[in-house]
Amino acid sequence: MPDLDRVVGGLRCRDVLGDLSEFLDGLLGPERLEMVQAHLAGCSTCAQFGADIAGVLTALRSGAPSRPTLPDHALERLRARVASAIARPSG
Repeated sequence: MPDLDRVVGGLRCRDVLGDLSEFLDGLLGPERLEMVQAHLAGCSTCAQFGADIAGVLTALRSGAPSRPTLPDHALERLRARVASAIARPSG
C-alpha cells in the first residue's frame, strides 16, 4: 500500500486523491491546480491512479457499451472499499 502521507510538490498523496474528482472535472482554482499538477509530475503512484480513474470516467461519460477495465490492483482496492462500506454498521 502506498504511503498516502508522502509529500510531493507541497501536497500529500491523500490530499491529491481528495482533489482528484475536481481536478479531472477542471474545477480546481489556479493555485491548487498548479500544486496538484506538481504533485502528479513527481509522484508516479498518484499519476498512474489518476490516469486509471480518468480512463474509467472517460468511458463512463462516453456511454461505452462495454465494461471499462481497471488494473487488477485498482479493482482489488475498489472491491475492498465496497465490502468495507457494506460491512460497516449504519447509524
